[in-house]
Amino acid sequence: MTPHWSEQRGALKAWLLTNLRVLIGCDFDGTLAPLVDFAGDACLPAATRAVLQRLISLKGVTLAFISGRPLDDLLLRVGLAGAFYAGNHGLEIAGLDGKAIVAPGAVDSMPMLRAVKTELTRQMAQLAGVWIEDKELTFSVHYRLADPACHAEIEERVRQGVAEAGSSLVARSGKLVWEIRPANAWDKGAALRLFMQHLQLPSSAAAFIGDDTTDRDAFRELPDGWTFYVGDGAGTDSRANLRDVEDCAELLEWIADARGGSPALH
Repeated sequence: MTPHWSEQRGALKAWLLTNLRVLIGCDFDGTLAPLVDFAGDACLPAATRAVLQRLISLKGVTLAFISGRPLDDLLLRVGLAGAFYAGNHGLEIAGLDGKAIVAPGAVDSMPMLRAVKTELTRQMAQLAGVWIEDKELTFSVHYRLADPACHAEIEERVRQGVAEAGSSLVARSGKLVWEIRPANAWDKGAALRLFMQHLQLPSSAAAFIGDDTTDRDAFRELPDGWTFYVGDGAGTDSRANLRDVEDCAELLEWIADARGGSPALH
């Protein structure tokens, strides 16, 4: 069973003391901010924002926020300067200077993506509690409010719609959501890898915290780094487990205390 992060304090502190520079990556929804029924209602708790501001001010600490949300939306909800950002599961990336780029091939897939979204929007309108979030380069089919008896039908319709698009799109399942996006090699892991390369940091000097299926793409990039799964960590291959977003904030606070309290790191 994956241990709780508090059982790893000794190893974590050694990691913070050994590496003069570290990269700490975080998902947003379900990790930093509580999950909500509608994406527009999500909000970063004030206490979490405060500890992130504290972390980003520490010498040798760089933060990266990597989310399924569109980049502009993620920037608006986090709003911290001097961090890396990646939206749409890594398809949109903003560096420390704020300049944004779009992953190769993402724009080419947009006509097919729009066609599939239009058809699924028509089909899902017949099912109560299902709504589609248009994120331009991707879209999400949310069914948190749908009758569980309809979940299999929702999956079938999503899979059929994406299959009819040929090999240009893929569908990934998450926590009561289906993510439809271009079938290229760009994902949260690719974004995290790019950030490590930019900083010239090995994977052993990086950490990532996430709560959903697509966050495992980032975990994959850190075979010798720190990976934390928020929720039931069974089968996630994460190094440590967090109970919920409050537990995540507590971990970040502990990291800030440990990093900020070391004379060697000032």
